Amino acid sequence: MSDKKSFWQTFPGVITGIAAILTAMAGILPFVLGGDDGPDPSATSSPTPTETGSPSPSSTSPAAAPTQLNEPVAVVAPKSIDFGDGGVRRQLRQTVTVANSGSEYLVVEEVTITGRTEVFTVENTEECLAETGIEPGSECELAVVFTPTSAGSYAGILEIEHSAEGSPARVALNGEGVFLQL
Repeated sequence: MSDKKSFWQTFPGVITGIAAILTAMAGILPFVLGGDDGPDPSATSSPTPTETGSPSPSSTSPAAAPTQLNEPVAVVAPKSIDFGDGGVRRQLRQTVTVANSGSEYLVVEEVTITGRTEVFTVENTEECLAETGIEPGSECELAVVFTPTSAGSYAGILEIEHSAEGSPARVALNGEGVFLQL
């Protein structure tokens, strides 16, 4: 017989180990970042595996998760924009909101468009790209402009590089260029 364990036999132990590492990191991170004087005394340690080698039922519950660190949280909306039919050489505008629902400043590092850059542009980037960032509970707005150069379908992606988890945020852009009847 082989001494190899199946994935499902080792998975509970891996999850318990990851939880222990995250809990330890949450305890030492304030020291590294120059925060408070020590770990939160109300924080609890990660549960240990039972005698059978599987984690206790509480180790997978939200209560056993490590304490939340102070960090920015980027919320970009909408996730896609369909400009619909746009007259050739005429501009259509839509707004994208970048909000910070976290507890630290959110820094927007770069705003770019990939794909059809000749028809999709972004304005108002100065507000979002401010060196101070977006304070917790605040937001900034970007104006995305669609200016079709000829009849046809166009697609692009607005990318927003930021300092929060999940960077870059992406917004799908679509539009149809049409000749307008006068």
